[in-house]
Parts: sequence; structure tokens; C-alpha cells
Amino acid sequence: MQARLAIVIVNFRTPGVTVDCLRTLAAEVAANQGVRAVVVENGSGDASAVQLREAIERHGWQEWCDLVVSDRNWGFSGGNNRGYERVMETGGAEYILLLNSDTLVDPGCVRFCLDVMDRDTGVGALSCRLLNRDGTVQNTCRKFPTPLRCLAATFSLPWRLPRLFSWADCDDEGWDRNRTARDVEWIGGAFMMLRGPWVEKHGLLDERFFFYGEDIEICHRVWRSGLRCRYEPGATVTHLGGASSDPSRMAAGKRNIHSWRGRYLVQRYCYGAWAEWLLRVQDLCNVGLRVLWGRLRRRTALPAHAAMVEELRVLRTNWSTWSKPVG
Repeated sequence: MQARLAIVIVNFRTPGVTVDCLRTLAAEVAANQGVRAVVVENGSGDASAVQLREAIERHGWQEWCDLVVSDRNWGFSGGNNRGYERVMETGGAEYILLLNSDTLVDPGCVRFCLDVMDRDTGVGALSCRLLNRDGTVQNTCRKFPTPLRCLAATFSLPWRLPRLFSWADCDDEGWDRNRTARDVEWIGGAFMMLRGPWVEKHGLLDERFFFYGEDIEICHRVWRSGLRCRYEPGATVTHLGGASSDPSRMAAGKRNIHSWRGRYLVQRYCYGAWAEWLLRVQDLCNVGLRVLWGRLRRRTALPAHAAMVEELRVLRTNWSTWSKPVG
């Protein structure tokens, strides 16, 4: 039977916070008919599967929550796709919600977001207000990193000449995310509600992205298909942030490599190979010049210089690897 809403949560070495997330969802499931969840244990290599299964059974959540256990880490995209496959095996869903494991859903959030999607059929992807631990608002929606915006950012023009180049500031900070509902270019994957029929036709996340950039790419596809991405602050989720990618679960160096790689894949698959190469040359020249400038000014002992040297090493050593086709 088709669900009203299927929520996909990927766990990677975060069973405790995943259970906390499910605990906040339990009230939402009780208040909204046809809501169910799929938790994907994404090859953590620890006791996550056992702890999650025990928690689901102990709280009686098995009626609405399925556990999918993978023997490998598929990355963020692949993990969500494995969860979506389980959704389709059990009848599909009118709406799909990608929800990070390190989130706490406020009461009424699900109902509010479903009402928005029902009311405005032109919305293809929806996000709500996400808060940090301290209650401040997270920037969960930004402008696309188009080649021209990336070029302007390379020379720091949006910050040096904001009156002339504010259009190139991808963080898009000039409006109140606490109160303003509006269409946005792309929304983060921590909370992303999508239309089930759209996902059936266009696919969920692109698995060529392992970690970072996949949310930009899918929002780019949403806009290309004629639908819109929407931000609505009327519902709230607390996003604890970085649980699956903290140093105890993912080494900082590996996370950095995924970040750079995702940056270039966005250009390749959203704008073309020429855009990827342009950005890679820009980044290599920009970081290289910063390293040279630090040496000329005899600042090689400073931590900031050491960080730039490491970034240059990452770019140079991965240049040929990132040039190869993915998938």
C-alpha cells in the first residue's frame, strides 16, 4: 500500500542520535496517517544494527519503521537510495522525506510540510527552518554555485565589493530565515521533502556523489524539470550537525577530499565539463598564490599557511583522480 509520506534516515555510526530522531518522529507518525520510516544502517562496522533493531523493537516502532542493514558504506547518496528502494518495494509513497539522523523534529512539522506540498503543486522540493543546538538558524538554502559566481568568489568580490557582487554570494544571507517563506535555488539534504512521482521519474540522489554536493545536484534537476525548491520557516527541526562526519567517524582529511570532489562534480554534472575544469584551474591558482604569498611574507610558521599548503597538496595529488569519469 502506498504511504502518504516515507521518511528515509541513513545511520553511519550514530545509533544513539538516530534513536533520538526516531523518538521525535513517533509522535508525528501517531498524528499523521500513512507516515512510515526506513532507517538504513550504512555499513558502520560497529554495533549500530543491533542497537537500532533493539530500540525499534523495545519502543514498538516496527509497525512504522523498517531497518535496512547494509554490509558496505554507500555514502550519503547511496544510503538514501537503498532506503528509497525499500520504500518502493513496499508500495511507494506520495512524498519522500530525506532526514538526517542527527535531527530532532518539532511537533507539527510533518503536518505543516505536507500541507504546503498539497497546497502548492509547483513545489518539487521543500525544506523547513533548521536550528542549531543553541537555537540559532542554520543556513539550509543557498544560491547555485554557477561558474560565474564561482569565478567572482575566487577573487573574493562578493565580500570586497558587496554592492556590486552580492549576486555572487552563494550563501544568500540577505534575508530573514526565521520569518520569510520563499522559493530558493537549492536546499540542504538534512531535511528535504520531495514528491514521490517526481522521484520515480527522475531518480533520487546521484550516487556519483559520495558525500557533499548531492543536494545541489538534485535541486538543479528539480528546477530543470519545471518545479521549484521552497523554504518554509513555519515548521522547525533541530539539526545537531556533523554527527556522521565528525573526526571520530570520518577523518578530517577524507572529509576534505570528499568536499573538494563534490565541488567539482557539481560543476561537471550541472554545468558541463568546461565549468569543472575552469573551477579546478581557479582553485589551483588561488590556493597556489596564497601559499606563495605566505612564503614571501615569511608566514610559513602560521597555522593558516600550513592549512593552505595542505589544501594545495590535496588539489595536486588528486588532480588526475578527479579527472576520471565517475560511475
